[in-house]
Amino acid sequence: MKKNLYALLASLLFALAQGTSAFGQVTIVAHRAIYELTLASSTNRSGISGADGRMVMELTGSGCEGWSVTFRRVMELRPDEGNVKLLDTQIASWESGDGLSMHMTQKEYIDNRLQTDTKLSAEIPKRGEAGHGHMDLPTPGDFDLSPGTIFPIEHQLRLMTTAEAGGARDVSYVFDGSSGSKTFKAITFIGKKREPGTSKLPPNIPAMAELAKLPSWPISISFFDASVSDGSGEELPSYQVSFTLYENGVAEDLIMDYGDFAMEGKLSGLEFLKKSDCHS
Repeated sequence: MKKNLYALLASLLFALAQGTSAFGQVTIVAHRAIYELTLASSTNRSGISGADGRMVMELTGSGCEGWSVTFRRVMELRPDEGNVKLLDTQIASWESGDGLSMHMTQKEYIDNRLQTDTKLSAEIPKRGEAGHGHMDLPTPGDFDLSPGTIFPIEHQLRLMTTAEAGGARDVSYVFDGSSGSKTFKAITFIGKKREPGTSKLPPNIPAMAELAKLPSWPISISFFDASVSDGSGEELPSYQVSFTLYENGVAEDLIMDYGDFAMEGKLSGLEFLKKSDCHS
């Protein structure tokens, strides 16, 4: 369960503020999204008979002052044998508006006992060049980032821009820190644009009613460990995610597939937060 849900969500969830990137003018919005989690499928090999919980993602900031993301997932895991486990993952990160630096902290608890504590930072001197990072916790040390590596929000901006332009595929190398110094090769397929009103969202929640008025795209991403990827695309991904991506960056209908089991995330709450002042 220490697989990287954050690589999905930190890259995907945005709401009503403005920002710019190397990909041009993009509308992104500050928001808080709540997802109800259920077990979508599992194999006998997984040893999991049931799982459910809640995931909350909040994003604030702008392209000129940088982006702050907080994430928390609390989930009850019911194994085939043994006691029920309560899993609690908490992440806080910041990424600069130019996409060249980031830092993050992550804590993981099992049954309210701290299991892992991670703190790190990373930066890229110039877009497209090799970068470097420093790990403070759990073990101090330095690590390198390969040329072309990007951070999560920069990845999201790239996907949004590709979708808006009618593109169908993207390949990026993404570092988000939630798996230590590991970088992932993210291969994304983007489906045909869906016109406003196609998705059915709860009309009694104002923010969701507004969301339903926006166009969207079906997205599927496979994440490969970049350190073992041979570039052929024939190796098995570490995990896969699919979702509906709205024009403002909010994601719905999440499926997070880890091979032996898959989790489903349904958007149950959405709040657009105060727009950040940005004078760039």
